[in-house]
Amino acid sequence: MTSPPYLVEYRKMDYIKSGFLASLPFIAALVGVLASGVLSDFLVRRGASLGVARKGPIIAGLLLSTVMVTAGFTDSTALVIVILSIAFFGNALASITWSLVSALAPRRLLGLTGGMFNFIGNLSSIATPIVIGLIVTDDSFAPGFAYMTVITIAGILSYVFLVGKVERVSERVPAQAT
Repeated sequence: MTSPPYLVEYRKMDYIKSGFLASLPFIAALVGVLASGVLSDFLVRRGASLGVARKGPIIAGLLLSTVMVTAGFTDSTALVIVILSIAFFGNALASITWSLVSALAPRRLLGLTGGMFNFIGNLSSIATPIVIGLIVTDDSFAPGFAYMTVITIAGILSYVFLVGKVERVSERVPAQAT
């Protein structure tokens, strides 16, 4: 999304300047990843429920990342970098999902649950560039930003309405053979 080809082709920048500017959203993401863990642990220490402490940063981060849709409606490269930096920070703030998976999965299935979670997440890494490649035009990347925003909103709705109370799924222990 903020790779030099996007900045060179859509924003008409040279590769040296675009390389530096493309790094800024990733620096914001670095800060967001660290902030998500600190914030979540802080909330737990302050007595917040595990659901609030884990789902809160995820939902807040995803909400923040929806700002990316506005990047397609400005001609200012500096503003695009600011918008993408905010969106990357928000997306990284939402990266605490692994702590949520580890809090929900049965202990004996934590590896499998984590693997499936990662597998499903990586499906979007396959689909997103394909979809974006099909919907962006020579003149505008806005459809790509809109697509990512719609997917993000679907994620927010999933965390709000599908993920229930955050507690470990109970395990049925098989009866011992005699």
